[in-house]
Amino acid sequence: MSFSNPTRLTTDGTLKQDPVYLTGGDLVYTLLESPVQMRLMRLKAGEKKPSPLHPDATTNEFEVTFTADGKSVAFVQSRGNLNMKLVLRDAATGKDAVFDPGGGFAAVRRPSFHPKGDRVCFAIPAAAGQEIASVGKDGKDRQTLTTGGINNWPAYSPDGSRIAFCSSRDGEFDLYVMTAEGTDVKRVVKLTGMQARPCWSPDGKRIAFTWNADGKYEIHAVNLDGTGLVRLSDGFERADYPTWHPDGRALAFVGERDGRFDLYSIATR
Repeated sequence: MSFSNPTRLTTDGTLKQDPVYLTGGDLVYTLLESPVQMRLMRLKAGEKKPSPLHPDATTNEFEVTFTADGKSVAFVQSRGNLNMKLVLRDAATGKDAVFDPGGGFAAVRRPSFHPKGDRVCFAIPAAAGQEIASVGKDGKDRQTLTTGGINNWPAYSPDGSRIAFCSSRDGEFDLYVMTAEGTDVKRVVKLTGMQARPCWSPDGKRIAFTWNADGKYEIHAVNLDGTGLVRLSDGFERADYPTWHPDGRALAFVGERDGRFDLYSIATR
């Protein structure tokens, strides 16, 4: 596996974050629409012009995640004053469940929906750093999955049995995998420099992630046993936020060129 010439998917150059693919190939991502407004956008497969995922939203919405069937969506919602809630929405009815950690620094970040839709895991500040926790689809039954260090960017595997995440528990931010219950934690690979934002390949055999080596963010992928490390991006000031296409043949990410941020796609086969 190696990088190919990237295909540019958007052209507006506005700051973007956290793209995720839907089953049909649509991309949903966070757009910094204005200095005070973050909006979830949807770019349909084969189209050039995105549209708001929630056109009537007046609050900041970002870091979206979907169930495998697309019937439920979860995202972080901010109403200001550092209050960042997890909203879990039924796509058919529009009914919301909310996990509200309270104000201050208890903000929910980087949620990931279990493929079956029964739980959502996320990162949240704790007394001894930052932990990964999960709640049920009703926003209740909070369970702590990690302790020690700063743990962030959890991502359920395609079969829901494991969670990839990055943690500072051994010094720098390294890539780890654990069971969905928080047991059997294993470091995937030891690298110099921060690793962040892991994303599973659809077959569950590889993980794409961002690696900040020597001050430059690039997209890499690695096998679960730590072998087969390869760089997938090149020619960007920054390449970040990888997300794998459902067919496993391509990967999208946010690329920065000349101070402009757009979505790009690269073939992975």
